[in-house]
Amino acid sequence: MVMIDRIKTMLKADKTKVILDQAIFSGTSFITMLILARALGLYEFGIFASVQLYTFLLMSISGAFVIQPMQVLYGKSLDKSAYIASTMYIQTGAVILMAIVMLLAYLLAVLFGFSWASILIPAGAYAIVTIFYDYVRKRLLVEDRPDQLIIIDALMSFVQLVIAVLTYFFHLDVDHVLGLISLGLIPGIMYGVALMSDNFNLLDIRKYTFEHMTQARWLAPTGIVQWMTSNFFVASSGLYLGVAALGAFRLVQTLFGLINILLQGLESYVLPQTAIRFQRSTDEAYLYLKNLTKRAILPMSIILGLMFVFADYIIIWAGGDAYMEYGFVIRWMVILYVFILVNYPVRILIRLHEMNHLFLVGYILSFVFSLVSAHYLLSNHQLIGAIIGLGINQIILFAIWQYSLNKKEISLWKSFI
Repeated sequence: MVMIDRIKTMLKADKTKVILDQAIFSGTSFITMLILARALGLYEFGIFASVQLYTFLLMSISGAFVIQPMQVLYGKSLDKSAYIASTMYIQTGAVILMAIVMLLAYLLAVLFGFSWASILIPAGAYAIVTIFYDYVRKRLLVEDRPDQLIIIDALMSFVQLVIAVLTYFFHLDVDHVLGLISLGLIPGIMYGVALMSDNFNLLDIRKYTFEHMTQARWLAPTGIVQWMTSNFFVASSGLYLGVAALGAFRLVQTLFGLINILLQGLESYVLPQTAIRFQRSTDEAYLYLKNLTKRAILPMSIILGLMFVFADYIIIWAGGDAYMEYGFVIRWMVILYVFILVNYPVRILIRLHEMNHLFLVGYILSFVFSLVSAHYLLSNHQLIGAIIGLGINQIILFAIWQYSLNKKEISLWKSFI
């Protein structure tokens, strides 16, 4: 009975619900991508993946203006209701601005007769709806409302899987898939918005927009440079090593994307909760961050260990016999993710202390290193060289962030070990 009661208590805990929701969200995305890769075919799936890639760029820019400041400022705000209500209008303004830019891009593409102009409308709809859905998810996390978050993500998951299956059996093209996914996200957005009892206050919106803009001056260019840094070696590998190597790299990145999503979801929950505790006590915030980070990193380390041991079997399961020779890519990616996990608590502390300019400095230096080293690493070490380059980027970030924390006498290792 005691064990059953403990399990019930654990299942009711907010942290468990957040992890469950992230499992639903990431698991659905993973399965959907696998189905669509087979259903759309190589060329149209490439278009879909490209649209996703640039949507992530727009999402990082939008997040720099809305979500990332919200995750910190909500915990510090004295009038949380007024503040969180204002973020809805800030996000809406950002989305409208993006829609105008996309419409102008479409009109110019039509004017100059570009063959890819027709994809811009469904792609733009997909990007805008995805960005707003991301805001709804992250806001529910910030407000610590995991029950409602699970509902909208379960709804989204069901709709996406249905669309993927329909695409597989009815051979839908990429335009229809993008349009259907966009429509499928709207019920979740409407439900999430209906939960938000926001009151319009122009003075509050002006005040908080200024605060968001102040933080975004570092976060927005950081997001752009970070996107370029993350994708430079991937794009370059296709030019240097050919389509087969690029395909293997992207397949492995998809497998590791599940860990990325888990880390992002954990950060979305941990950062605002830590910021609230930070207002009361630095020691309380550090203790909370230390314990939660250790609990999260342990299972991820076990997963990475299993992926390293069974790399050859995993690559064949994911891509088939044609990818048999690329098991080594998984093993090298496991080594890369060890650096990423070590960097995780450092990243949280940098954001907690609002040292956001260090993200931009770190990513610029990493991107410069990528530009300078890509030719040598890819020419001499092929895909291993690409992963080595990504690993050195992580070391550069860690060195800059750790040095800056030490200068401010923020003892990372004393707090986390």
